[in-house]
Amino acid sequence: MHYWELVTRSFRIAWDHKYLWLIGLFSGEAGGSSFNYSQRSTGTTQTPAQFQQQVSTWLSDHLGLIIFLAVVWLVLIVAFFILAAICEGATVRASAEHDAERPFGLGMAWRAGLHTMWVIVRFRLLLLALYLPLLILFVIWLVGLVSAIANENRGATPVLVLAGLLLLVVWFVYAIYLFFLDRFGSRALVLEQLMARASIARAHRLLLKRFGRSLLVLLLAIGVAIVLGIALACVSLIVVVPFVAGAFAAGSNSGAAVVVLVIGVLILLPVYLVVAGFLAAQGSTYWTLAFRRLDFDHAPAYAYPTAPYPPASPAPPAPQP
Repeated sequence: MHYWELVTRSFRIAWDHKYLWLIGLFSGEAGGSSFNYSQRSTGTTQTPAQFQQQVSTWLSDHLGLIIFLAVVWLVLIVAFFILAAICEGATVRASAEHDAERPFGLGMAWRAGLHTMWVIVRFRLLLLALYLPLLILFVIWLVGLVSAIANENRGATPVLVLAGLLLLVVWFVYAIYLFFLDRFGSRALVLEQLMARASIARAHRLLLKRFGRSLLVLLLAIGVAIVLGIALACVSLIVVVPFVAGAFAAGSNSGAAVVVLVIGVLILLPVYLVVAGFLAAQGSTYWTLAFRRLDFDHAPAYAYPTAPYPPASPAPPAPQP
């Protein structure tokens, strides 16, 4: 297995077929998101009872708006969850077809994504369910730690801290295991037309069968991601600095500073989306190529003539001695 070929060929497929950028951006395989929280002191003296009363009054006065926003937010979550399922199936199928050098396009990819949409939805819900045991353990540990600190139980606190470190290690290993189930299982679902539970079982068997090669594929992907992250950070710094400098140069003229920042966002946001789409398509293609090459005994993906997934041609009978 030529590991570096996975990188070069995935970049070449993603670059040559730019429609993959669009569906790859919404496939949900581009990585996670981060949330930053900050607190600011207002300098006012206010008792907790007064603050609680203000919050309760505001909630009661805006209850209808809160319910409306919650419903809209839930609808958006469900809509993007389903869209991600369609785009994941479309991206995986398209990258496999281009790897086999068969003609394929956006329309065919979209139909393939629609064909596997509900199976991928069930597959992702099963993966979320597999995360629940560790989540429950983390909640139990956190409640125990907070209770020990609140009750000043100095004997239990060090034990709980060590248990937390052990839980962190278990979480890390289990998260990597589920990551492989996600990447391999989704490819088995789309390319081999398996159901959700069968795809997870297929991914588990493939991981155990090619454990060393799978780890090397993951380490190579991490290395490429680090190099790309450093390069993109340097380029972003060079691009963003002129807009930040222009905003500072505006000085006291807040209107001019806002105009500079808005122009910067309007220019940089499309560039960011294009780059993110390309990297998402490359990453999805990378794991599709890895899945197809890890199991040498498995047949390549079926062709895509008129029906979505035609049955495989029967193997010729073995010659009789």
